[in-house]
Amino acid sequence: MSNVTHLESPTLAVTLSNRGARLVQLVAKRQNLSLLLDAEQVSTELIDQFCIGGTVGPFAGRLRQIETTNGQPAVLLHGNEAALHRADWMLERGNQPNAATYSISRRHGEGGLPGDRDFRAAYTLSDNSLMIDLSVTTTHDTPISLTNHAYFTLGATSANALSLQVNAQSVLLTDSEQCATGGSMPVADTPLDFARERLLGDALTAYPDGLDHSYVLASGKRDALAPDHVASLTNRANGVSLDLATTQPCLQVYTASALTSPLRPFTAICLEAQGFPNGPNHALGRRESWLAAGQTVTQRIVYRINERSLTH
Repeated sequence: MSNVTHLESPTLAVTLSNRGARLVQLVAKRQNLSLLLDAEQVSTELIDQFCIGGTVGPFAGRLRQIETTNGQPAVLLHGNEAALHRADWMLERGNQPNAATYSISRRHGEGGLPGDRDFRAAYTLSDNSLMIDLSVTTTHDTPISLTNHAYFTLGATSANALSLQVNAQSVLLTDSEQCATGGSMPVADTPLDFARERLLGDALTAYPDGLDHSYVLASGKRDALAPDHVASLTNRANGVSLDLATTQPCLQVYTASALTSPLRPFTAICLEAQGFPNGPNHALGRRESWLAAGQTVTQRIVYRINERSLTH
């Protein structure tokens, strides 16, 4: 059963749900502007199908399993039957009015992955920033990659109207099943180059089927308490922008091409700060993709909302 929690700061209002430890809505209070895809009238089935606002794991993106029970390699997407965004999390009671923490566990072997794993998703709202700390502890060495799967609109009706900047010089290459191959491709001077702020509409002209690319973030050593700024999303029409900072090594940029009725494709963009998709199977990303037995890891994502006055 889904239960919602509300957090407020002087500039932002946040609605959360225990279903998938989900970010339901983010509102810029000065303009009373919803910044996320409106899924209020959408069924739980569709919300789960498209991971709308959910905490995604145990392994975000596509992960090819080398060893399977039937001898055939399988591709897990966002955790498959053990997906965290499809589950009811427990809200931990705390005494901080601008914070909420959810927890859930997965047993050894659930979802085809090893380890008794305990997950936490902690949301903290402060003035114009929403911080999400995603943590996990395991009893066995296990692949781990967690993210938040919010669909951002910044008040626009189409992703084409938004401008994007990403601090990345390459994207991961994928095979016919959209699994990362372990290789990467430079994006400089291509339609995927967002080193400087560009309209998404320009890139979507070259990619009419939409963007669904994992950018390798160009930042140095990360500290969980000091995430790097990695991307900015801007709606020039209303002056609202999102700055994204994270400790994660990759950013999946997805322009919501698969949304179905009552939702419409290309009406939002997902900026999923996560680990390397299919990372456990390749040298590129292997070190970041495994959590050792008895260890705990925390990854941080920070959404900072800025509003500037428009002159007419």
